[in-house]
Amino acid sequence: MLIVCGSGRSGTSAVARMLHCSGISVGHDLIEADEHNAEGYFEERKVVLINDAILRAVEMHRWFVTASRAEIIAAAQQYRSYMDEAVIEATAAWKDPRFCWTLEPWLEVLPERPRVVVCLRSPAEVVASTMRYYGLDEDEPRRAVEHTWRGEYERLLEIIDEYGLDAISVEFGALYAEPEAEAATLSRFVGRPLDASLVRRDLRHHAMEIQPDLAELYARVAALGR
Repeated sequence: MLIVCGSGRSGTSAVARMLHCSGISVGHDLIEADEHNAEGYFEERKVVLINDAILRAVEMHRWFVTASRAEIIAAAQQYRSYMDEAVIEATAAWKDPRFCWTLEPWLEVLPERPRVVVCLRSPAEVVASTMRYYGLDEDEPRRAVEHTWRGEYERLLEIIDEYGLDAISVEFGALYAEPEAEAATLSRFVGRPLDASLVRRDLRHHAMEIQPDLAELYARVAALGR
């Protein structure tokens, strides 16, 4: 099974769309497109609801709140029956940025280790895109988004390393600058040809440098599978 994750606004929907439309189903009941994501989110509704419930149980819907791995695993136990149901009905892939935090408890219920596609984008671009998405312009939410970006990728790297998961990074900038090359690399990872023409290059609204204090973390994520 494939898990597509990464910080929100990092191209997870574009990658999931490419998988789904190339024959790797990402769900039965997909969340509908809206004015914020015209092509669709390509997220299995039940999985998103479960991940959201787990994170709300540890109050991670609040700014600057970060839960430990043990706290997230414990919170997931009350939703175990729903997780088991979702796994029985699972398609070949799932996508949800929240897997950055919830992947570990899912490893307890999946029948085998998933392969992980980690979408990666400059944190400055993620901040700008998130602020635009929510119509925000204050300093506190900017700092909160950057705080979340750091925590998500640090946690992902920790889980991938500890469980020995097969993972690959897909850089947002490269995906939109050279979709054919990135699609070819991802195709080899997933074992199926992917249609690079599905990448909407006109949807990229920000191009920003990586902040120096986050460059080392970014490079570690970018090196996954490369």
